[in-house]
Amino acid sequence: MQIACPICKTNIGKSDSKLQTLENCSNCDFVIKQLHGVPILRTHKKDEVLDILEEAQSLPIQDSSTLKIPFVQEALESNKNVLQLGAGVDKCNLPHLIKTDAYLYSTDLHSLVDAHQMPFPDNTFDYVYTLAVFEHLHSPWIAANEIFRVLKPGGKVFILTAFMQHMHGYPNHYFNMTTSGAKRIFSQFDISKCEPSSWSNFDQLAYILGDLNCLLDELKISWNEKNSLKSLRNGISEIYKHLPKFNSKLLKCDTKSNGSWEKIAPAIELEASKPL
Repeated sequence: MQIACPICKTNIGKSDSKLQTLENCSNCDFVIKQLHGVPILRTHKKDEVLDILEEAQSLPIQDSSTLKIPFVQEALESNKNVLQLGAGVDKCNLPHLIKTDAYLYSTDLHSLVDAHQMPFPDNTFDYVYTLAVFEHLHSPWIAANEIFRVLKPGGKVFILTAFMQHMHGYPNHYFNMTTSGAKRIFSQFDISKCEPSSWSNFDQLAYILGDLNCLLDELKISWNEKNSLKSLRNGISEIYKHLPKFNSKLLKCDTKSNGSWEKIAPAIELEASKPL
């Protein structure tokens, strides 16, 4: 696979999951460095910490090849060029899957890449997918344009991103997105699906209630308010405890007929293609 300078898009060599023949850009001052053997194909500030392997030990490990998301299954079974943005700690090692992230969560990554400024030539990939990434992008509309650029005509994209979730930074959290927002950002694509997603879960709402409980701990209250606060906290604790038990049933709600689903869905998903 050809690799382009992330700044000027000059060809700087070839790379795949096993072999890398990359050179510093001859057209601008971009210099390729490595972190634990992973090429850094993005610009960054001198004081920006890219190595978060230690923090990543607390994150869940996934294998894309075992996910039941239809788009991901289709992409990985296609044997065509597939790009994963924000791979995190993904153990899938299929040779046609290019795993990238902005930070080093795992040494299994193909390269460190900024989704706003990707080091790939135009029309490179047949599939692009991101899972719980777009809320962490400072300018998701620019990332959507970059995905459009690197996809081949007819190529497909899938995003799963936060809607009703509390703030969580890896390392930053910028935007939660509605279906209307996602459609706007991906308006240059042919959108085939944009709806609340069943690939997240309602534990996210429980986390929000947990945050509320912590906030209630800080209240200074009068004696008369004591019993009311106790009842409120007990109610929140019960919801926090029991809500996850209903995940599977809640996630099967009909997204077209149940307006409440769309109002409080933990995440939304979008599937689209680049016009031919």
